[in-house]
Amino acid sequence: MNQLLIFDQREYVIINQNLIVLQRSTTAQKFAESPQTLVPGQDIRLSFPELIGLENVLTQILNQEQEFFSLETIARHVNNKTNLYFNLLIKKLGNNLIIFLEDTTEIILLKQSLVQQINEAEVLVSTLKRFEDCTKKILTSMGDVLFITTPSGEIEQINQAAKKVFGYNQNELVAKTIDFIVKNENFDHEKVYNYLLKNRNKVQKIDAICQTKSGELREIEFSCSIVQTEIKEFFNCVYIGRDITARKQAETEILQALQKEKELREIKSRFISLASHEFRNPLSSILIAANFLAENKNNISQEDWDFYLKTINTAAQNMQSLVEDILVISKTEEGKLTFNPGLLNLNKFCQRLIKELEITANKKNILFSTNVEHLVIWSDEKILKLIINNLLSNAIKYSPQEENIEFKILYFAEQEIVQIIIQDYGIGIPVEARKHLFDSFYRANNVGDIPGTGLGLSIVKKAVDLHGGKIELNSKLGLGTIITVILPVNHQSC
Repeated sequence: MNQLLIFDQREYVIINQNLIVLQRSTTAQKFAESPQTLVPGQDIRLSFPELIGLENVLTQILNQEQEFFSLETIARHVNNKTNLYFNLLIKKLGNNLIIFLEDTTEIILLKQSLVQQINEAEVLVSTLKRFEDCTKKILTSMGDVLFITTPSGEIEQINQAAKKVFGYNQNELVAKTIDFIVKNENFDHEKVYNYLLKNRNKVQKIDAICQTKSGELREIEFSCSIVQTEIKEFFNCVYIGRDITARKQAETEILQALQKEKELREIKSRFISLASHEFRNPLSSILIAANFLAENKNNISQEDWDFYLKTINTAAQNMQSLVEDILVISKTEEGKLTFNPGLLNLNKFCQRLIKELEITANKKNILFSTNVEHLVIWSDEKILKLIINNLLSNAIKYSPQEENIEFKILYFAEQEIVQIIIQDYGIGIPVEARKHLFDSFYRANNVGDIPGTGLGLSIVKKAVDLHGGKIELNSKLGLGTIITVILPVNHQSC
């Protein structure tokens, strides 16, 4: 028996047929419910109440009807805490029974820990799966486009919105770099990534011009950030973008409308100023002359009579000219100025206009020249007169006295165009005023007291547009201005 006990290193208790303790190992008491009762001469059931009710089983083992009996994972509690787990094995030993006691506390606690970890892992896996499903649903349903790229900018994943906006499927974009989509010249994914790497909690905003599969350009407002991958200190870049093309177009249209409204207010202001000035002076002249004639009708010389009548006539013509200019502008704005071309001998037409203007040219000579002696073109005489009259009138008005005005007609057969070139040596046009020259009622700030309506070049521009032509301007402040009108023509040589 001693050899058996030495071989088996478990604690033990030996009891007789009456279940009385005969012998125990040194530390077997730690397994007892009541350690103080586990002594020779005491009933084993006082120390191990688990055996109560098992008397028949123990008798069967003594009678060799059953080889052994075991109980596993018995717990001993001290101060309401589980401190010990053990297994119990009963076998026959001679005419007695031996109870082997094996401490399994470490194994049980390890199993419990493993079970807990497995449960926690299952909960975590379940949570992660729910999170993954939720994330997929969000990415699928979100209206903003999404690109996930590697640190080098290669696209790894896109969402449904990106497919819809750009027209690509995932296979067409995966492994391509983000600049396959983003077309900004100054866009640099590496700079974006490095900035986010240094500022991991920040989001960088980027307005990008992006190209769709069909070649259409869309403006996308991206919010860029980085996310940790499964590899430590390895981050992917996330581009979440909103298509702001329509918004930007609306903003542009609003700004254009505001600018147009501003321009209209300025035109209205200039018109009121023009009307109050340009109408007041002729009206004053008419009133003064008319009153004088009325008060002195019986004692006025014929010479004075003729002078005041001429004053009234000139003032009325100036007012009529201004009204006609305003009506031309109004018609062009409303699209009612029509183009009715017919055959026109251009050289004779120009010479007739020169004679009409030289009457009021104030000692300024209009020098006319042409590279073709006779030229008949297909043109609208009325509209062409608006062009030439206004350009020559401006040249006369803004040139010093006794200064020549050069007027050229050049015909180019190969291009089928005619150039009307008018050059003066007057005050010139300031650079900052040139972009507004064709605006109605606009006058440059260097005109001083020279009278004018600010309508002439506006009328010229609209008339040239009706002819399908264009205007070129070259001016130097204080030295003069060259205006070239280029018109397409159908011609006949005579």
